[in-house]
Amino acid sequence: MRIFFPFNCLLIITAFSLSLSASLVSAQDKAPAIATLLQVEGNVEAVTAKSPRGRRGNDGMLLHAGDQVRTSEESKATVEYRDGSRVRLFQNSEIVLNLSEEQSTSRRTFKYQLTLKRGSLRGRFLKGLQRTKIRTPTALIGVKGTSLRITDNNNNATVSLTEGQLEVSNLSSSTILNPGQWLPDFGRTDDLTKKVGPIPNLLYLKTDVYELDFRNEKSKQLEFSVQIQNNVSGKILERSGLVLFESDYNGIRLPKRFLLNEKGFARVLVEIDPTRLEDPGFKGLITIRAFMDGEGFDDIAEGSLVLKIRNLGKKRTILLDPDKGVVKKND
Repeated sequence: MRIFFPFNCLLIITAFSLSLSASLVSAQDKAPAIATLLQVEGNVEAVTAKSPRGRRGNDGMLLHAGDQVRTSEESKATVEYRDGSRVRLFQNSEIVLNLSEEQSTSRRTFKYQLTLKRGSLRGRFLKGLQRTKIRTPTALIGVKGTSLRITDNNNNATVSLTEGQLEVSNLSSSTILNPGQWLPDFGRTDDLTKKVGPIPNLLYLKTDVYELDFRNEKSKQLEFSVQIQNNVSGKILERSGLVLFESDYNGIRLPKRFLLNEKGFARVLVEIDPTRLEDPGFKGLITIRAFMDGEGFDDIAEGSLVLKIRNLGKKRTILLDPDKGVVKKND
């Protein structure tokens, strides 16, 4: 038996569908953005309620809950959340920003959930300010720490941790990762407790000056050496790759992404401005971190070093005598 719908019913159904679609888009417009797309390189695509077929991603694009970000060959992008936590997505990868909720606590904290559908990422989440869960086709990862890397392709995953703590689970087991540990090449049903080991290699940072004195109120320029070395032997690993620096200190000018040569080594310059005394939260320590900016480097732990500012908050006082010149100097 054939069923015929009056033409006006079709119009009502079509109008309802359009109205519902418009309502969903309008609702997302009113919802606050949860993140921003930054450091876009190559062909990056964002799938949103407004653009369900995808649109070209660009620096400064606002992202909402439910949005997806995809990278193609030789493409990368960074997703920055409202609290400053960041996810660096490498080539041929896709993530879904499932959830971002501000928690009703005494401190401004966030709850994040995201899915790595394929590919690889590096994440840095602010310690103590968020609770994050990352789902992949192979595992569920509870983030209790800060700096981690995840790769998942064809139901085979690798997870490594530089700072903090991770709880990693698959269909048959779960385990805890502590700083400097990784889980290489595991599947959905592997016993994860038997897979945990130390990350084999380290991105090592070194400079000649670790204490800075800004009483002359002039900026300092430091030369850093960066190299990949084995964590056990200390032997330099001859392996090229791109590196990114980052720091939480405002008055610092870091090099743009740079390349380690075929011997796994590079020298770069970092310029640091005097601290602003009006910043009450600054404790006199500047942390600089470095990580490999690309997929295939899960076996290399991130590098970091700490610089200390001497005489923080103290100013140089010079007393002048018209005849004798400088008669007293307080340091």
